[in-house]
Amino acid sequence: MSFLAATRLAYQFWRLLIDRNPNGAIDLRIVHELVYLWFKGEALKEIILLPATYALLWPFTGWLSFESSRWLWAVIYIASLAWLSYIVISETGIVKKREIIFAVLFIPAIYPTGITIGNGQLILFLLPSILTAVLMERGRDSGIVKNIFISALFLFSLLKIPVTAPFFLIPLITQRAFRPLVIAACGYIILTYVAMSYRDAGIIETFKIWLKDSSTLATTGGYANVHIWLGSLGFKQLILPCSFILISAFCIWLYAFQKIDIWIQLGVAAIVARLWTYHRLYDDLLILVPMITIFRISRSSQLSRNESLAADLLLVISWLGLLSPGFFLQLPFPIGTLFRTGQTVIWISLLAFLLYYSNKAGQAGPA
Repeated sequence: MSFLAATRLAYQFWRLLIDRNPNGAIDLRIVHELVYLWFKGEALKEIILLPATYALLWPFTGWLSFESSRWLWAVIYIASLAWLSYIVISETGIVKKREIIFAVLFIPAIYPTGITIGNGQLILFLLPSILTAVLMERGRDSGIVKNIFISALFLFSLLKIPVTAPFFLIPLITQRAFRPLVIAACGYIILTYVAMSYRDAGIIETFKIWLKDSSTLATTGGYANVHIWLGSLGFKQLILPCSFILISAFCIWLYAFQKIDIWIQLGVAAIVARLWTYHRLYDDLLILVPMITIFRISRSSQLSRNESLAADLLLVISWLGLLSPGFFLQLPFPIGTLFRTGQTVIWISLLAFLLYYSNKAGQAGPA
C-alpha cells in the first residue's frame, strides 16, 4: 500500500497540477468552463448540473483561472485526505501505530482516491463533509454554533446530490433533525435563485433540460448502477421509477432499524448511493464507508465464529478490490466485464451482510 499510495498520488497530482493534455484535471477543466459560461450568461451545450451546484462551485473555481483552480483543489484534496483519515481512525477506535498507518495508507492507495484527484472530481470533498454532518447530528446538541456548522456541511454536501442524497435520509428519518436540514434546504433554494438570476431561461425550463441531459448521460456512461443496467437493457423509461423504489426501500429500512448503530445506517446508505444512480470509478470511494462499518462490527465481539469469518473475508475482498488497478474496470468484454461484475458482487455482498447484521442487532435491542 505504501508503494501504491506513493505512485498513485504522484501520478494523479501530476495530472491535476501539471498535465497540459486534455486528460489532465479533465473534470475540473469541464467544471471550470461550465461555471464560467453559466455566470457569463452564455449558452451551454448541455445542462448536467443543477443551478445551485454552479453557485456552490463558484468559490472553488468561478473567480479563479483554470490553472489557479488546479492548485486550490490540490490544497483542498490534501486537507480532505487528512479529514477522512481522522474520521476513519476516530470512528474505528484503532490505537495501535501499525493499525493507524494501515488506515492512513489505505485511503490514498485505492484507485478511486487517485482518479478523483487526477480528474478533479468532488467525492473526496463530499464524503468527509456528509459523514461529519451526520455523525455530529447524532449528538443532538442544540447549540447554535454547532447547528450552523452542521447546516453548512449539509448545504455543501448538496454539491453533488446523487452521492449524498441517501445520507440525508439518516438524520431526517432516524434523528428527526429537521432544523439543520431545513436551513440547508433554504440555503439551497436561495443559491438556486442566485444562479438563475444569471440566466434568461426560467427555472422550470432549466430543470426540464437538466433532467433530459442528465438522464442521457446516466445511460451512456458509468458502471454498476441502476441507470446503466436499465439503459443497456433498453428500459430507460424505468430508470426513475426504479431509482425511486430503491430509495423508498432504504427509507423503510431506516425507519424499521432507526435504533441500530449509526455506522450500519451509513454503510447501507453508501451502497445505496453507489447503486441508485449514475456513477463512475471515482465514486467507488463510497465503498470505504461500509468497510469501516464491517470493521467496527468485526471488533465488537458480538459475532459468531462463522459471522466473524464472513466479515473478515468481506473486508479482505473489498480491500483487494479497491487496491486493484482501476483501468481494469474500463476495459471491454471480457476482462472489463469480469472486473465490473466482481466489484458489483462484492458491494452487494457487503450490503447483504449489513442487512443481515442489522436484523440481528435489531432483534437484540438498541445499539
